[in-house]
Amino acid sequence: MIYRYSSRRQKLDKTFLDEKLRGALAYDRIAGYFSSSILEIAGEAIESVEGIVRVVCNSELSIEDVKTAKAAKEAQRREWCESEPEKKLIGAGLRLEKLYNLLKSGKLQIKVIPNDVFGLIHGKAGVITLKDGRKTSFIGSVNETASAWKLNYEILWEDDSKEAVDWVQEEFDFFWNSQYAIPLSDFIIEDIKRLAQRKVIYSIEEWRKNAEPASTVIESPVYRKELGLWEHQKYFINLAFEDHKKSYGARYVLADMVGLGKTVQLAMAAQLMALYGDKPILIIVPKTLLWQWQDELYNLLDMPSAVWTGREWVDENGLKYPSNGDISIKKCPRRIGIVSQGLITSNSPIVDYLLSMEYECVIVDEAHRARRKKI
Repeated sequence: MIYRYSSRRQKLDKTFLDEKLRGALAYDRIAGYFSSSILEIAGEAIESVEGIVRVVCNSELSIEDVKTAKAAKEAQRREWCESEPEKKLIGAGLRLEKLYNLLKSGKLQIKVIPNDVFGLIHGKAGVITLKDGRKTSFIGSVNETASAWKLNYEILWEDDSKEAVDWVQEEFDFFWNSQYAIPLSDFIIEDIKRLAQRKVIYSIEEWRKNAEPASTVIESPVYRKELGLWEHQKYFINLAFEDHKKSYGARYVLADMVGLGKTVQLAMAAQLMALYGDKPILIIVPKTLLWQWQDELYNLLDMPSAVWTGREWVDENGLKYPSNGDISIKKCPRRIGIVSQGLITSNSPIVDYLLSMEYECVIVDEAHRARRKKI
């Protein structure tokens, strides 16, 4: 039999979804884009489903992205982070916690399909196996979002005939079993947990009470826009920071091979030290790397800095600061100042000014080049 629903006539979230899903044995859903709002509307009902809830939805991934497991994982991570979920899901802790528990337990399974395989999956449909074993199907314009079920004008047709159920089930199975359909990545599942437990800290003083590196690193551009940190990088950053907090401080020579991310390791350790203390950070690098260091600090770690050109300070925005000569080296407009090694090894007058100051951290890049020749 066909049943017709209109949000103009009744509340779809109460008169259909909750009623049908509560105590149901299974639920297969062709949705649009993945959204945690599915729990805002029917979280308890989904939790009460006896069997598995399966959802197939769209993704911005390409066919090339899903040809290997590694590429698919990295592409999902990139798309998820670019959507900036920490900004969109503020105050959604309870919904996200429910979502994480369902995904982690395997009770809720989600697969995503690249848009360029079948085009945008705009058709919305589902098959529900009711608690008494009967099946019903539905199609309509309703997507799994709060606005769709509560605010928008939507229409939905339910049909519990075998012919209709089989038809919708065949459509779902086609997408679910597609070679291009990939499970939601573990990274996204674990990030949902992080977002559920996320706490915004509004002052450095509050952070210092329990100065934990991961809370600073997790939302930095290198982690959200790139591919994150390797384990050896995490180990060094944590080691250097923990030793810095001790009375004797941290003194290390980092000698990783080329391409293993030494700049990020050193810069992130320095960032944590700058947050933990109040003194400036001095970075001494070869002249050819001055602007590269400034660029990576800003783009990978969102850290503003200033470069000493030999005459004046220039910040990350290219703004030049008036100078009164060499003494202006002591008036860096940023907590982080980057200075050329050549000025140090050539006994420039700025050396005495730099030595007269105290620093939270000093980084010497290409340290073997910074040695002075014995006279």
